[in-house]
Amino acid sequence: MPDTNASSPGANYSLKEEIRAYWSSRAQTFDQQVGHAIKSDAELAAFQRLLRQAFGSAPLEVLDLACGTGEITRSLLSLGHKVTAIDFSEDMLARARAKHGDKAKILAGDAERLLDDDESYDALVTRHLVWTLTDPEAAFAEWFRVLRPGGKLLVIDGDWINRSWLQNLINRSASWLRERTGAAAHTADREAFDSITRRFFFRDGLSYERLGAMLREAGFARIESADYRQVVRAQQRSAALHDALRLVSSTRFALVATKA
Repeated sequence: MPDTNASSPGANYSLKEEIRAYWSSRAQTFDQQVGHAIKSDAELAAFQRLLRQAFGSAPLEVLDLACGTGEITRSLLSLGHKVTAIDFSEDMLARARAKHGDKAKILAGDAERLLDDDESYDALVTRHLVWTLTDPEAAFAEWFRVLRPGGKLLVIDGDWINRSWLQNLINRSASWLRERTGAAAHTADREAFDSITRRFFFRDGLSYERLGAMLREAGFARIESADYRQVVRAQQRSAALHDALRLVSSTRFALVATKA
């Protein structure tokens, strides 16, 4: 197994290439899993409310970090924002481009090493990226750098490692129901997933409190919670029961950080 020391560029390169390969392998079926693609008008409306809460109503220049198949980009475009979207996986980008064409600037890029000039964007948004970062301090410094003064960062993420006893019970019940109903299992290479997650920076889990503290250290002046529960509720309404349960079997949160 490669050295996992975060200070070793070689180790990080190896891990990041494994991360790229893993998510690329999931691109074809990624939107099929609950909580990934936006499945209903109610869910889209919930994301729109979340984005307005974070950024306000005026159209902005927004960078969608680790855009995946382009679902957050979809929400941003629906509100009139000018969107640049980047991802590490060309397979994910191909699907994002197929959805949005030239409505957004969709580029290959590394969220930890941005190529943009200083103060390029009014806002940044990322969903389910932070917990996978190999060098979050470098990423947060980059995100701070490319934001304009007064700019906002919206992070949508969760603790996908730790569960309370109740969350464990809910997760087991969801798995039992899925098997009982004959629903297809989520397609993923579990061995590859376990291998890379053991080497993430946040391999012990990501929390709102820990993330907020690190963003303050990166220079962000104000950290505020945003209402992600509205999105989860909308997702549950259009999901099968086993998927609706799975949505509450992990701790999910949204956080807004402001650059002074």
